[in-house]
Amino acid sequence: MKKILSNTVLVFLIGTFLFGCAAYKPSLIDPSFQAMDLNSQLQAGEYEQKIDNFYVILDRSGSKEETYRGHTNFAIANDFLTRMNATIPDMDLTSGLRTFGATYNPFGKETHLIYGPTTYSKQGFQDALETVGWGGGLSPADEALNAAGSDMMPFQGKTALIFVGDGQYKGYDPAGAVKQMKNSYGDNLCVYPVLVGSEDPASVETMKEIADAGGCGYYQSAKYLDTPQNLASWVAAVFLTEVEKTAEVVAPPPKPGDSDGDGLTDDIDQCSDTPMGAPVNDRGCWLIENVYFDFDKSDIKPEFYATLAEIADVMKQNPDIAVRIEGHTDHLGTEKYNEGLGDKRAMAAKQYLLNQGIPEDRISTASFGYSMPAATNETEWGRARNRRDEFKWTR
Repeated sequence: MKKILSNTVLVFLIGTFLFGCAAYKPSLIDPSFQAMDLNSQLQAGEYEQKIDNFYVILDRSGSKEETYRGHTNFAIANDFLTRMNATIPDMDLTSGLRTFGATYNPFGKETHLIYGPTTYSKQGFQDALETVGWGGGLSPADEALNAAGSDMMPFQGKTALIFVGDGQYKGYDPAGAVKQMKNSYGDNLCVYPVLVGSEDPASVETMKEIADAGGCGYYQSAKYLDTPQNLASWVAAVFLTEVEKTAEVVAPPPKPGDSDGDGLTDDIDQCSDTPMGAPVNDRGCWLIENVYFDFDKSDIKPEFYATLAEIADVMKQNPDIAVRIEGHTDHLGTEKYNEGLGDKRAMAAKQYLLNQGIPEDRISTASFGYSMPAATNETEWGRARNRRDEFKWTR
């Protein structure tokens, strides 16, 4: 009797745990997000609708439990799709949403159609997204893509396939599945993989292979789509096409040069002296990412090694530039303590650059404590954004 009772309790506890995992739904990372309005530009004729359908494949497999910058990959994916849905302008679209990743079996391979194919509405898509709880299991990305190929058969016209995942699909062949879809849909299908989580080389390469197999569309990382402006630019690129204004035919002007060799021509480059080899944004400025820290910590987390290594590499290619590292904190604790903590964070990044062979006289540091917040200190999300090192460069 005791053995039967123990087994019953064990089954109950396991069932409760699994149900809780399946039902878990992460809250939004930035609840204050306000989507940019693309409707005005669409109505003004600056853009026109480019696609007739969009279909989302969402990875909810076991690897989505991994964290990146304090958030699970699953939470980042959910947050991205919620914000994307809010940013899509009002258009006649057909849509679908499919997930992959098992619910109850950690070794299971499942894929489920959650929404559509149906006439798209913001509320309908969001309601469907709200039903997608925490997943698990293996990552049959290719099976989800094969099923999507069948789901999209009713679609007419151009389709954007948005694949949101972490790129951890060893043993599966998502790029091969996309190639099969292209055999059926041809130029009517473009694929836009969005990477959530750490940008380790293998994951990035997998997502880029998915994009390349689509022949059109392109890869992007969700971390570059976390502001209303950047997300609106991405949505416009996927869903819209810019209308070219008719003008009097005149001889083309001489092609602008690229004096600093950063890939942007001088007519649009707002930073004409960008260091050689530095990654740039759409204005030509060196895009140096911040390094973020855990609460009350000053050690560099492994996920930011690549950022610091990139800074060191650019400095080696450009011996005439110096970098100033500015340490910041959230508002918890005294002013004096946080000034010291900000200094430790700046010195930690400096030591990493010194270890990479950068001379000490080319690196300076400063601590601002909690005096210069980058976000609100009233939420954990905002405080996490404030625990950071920022990098300023000069010649």
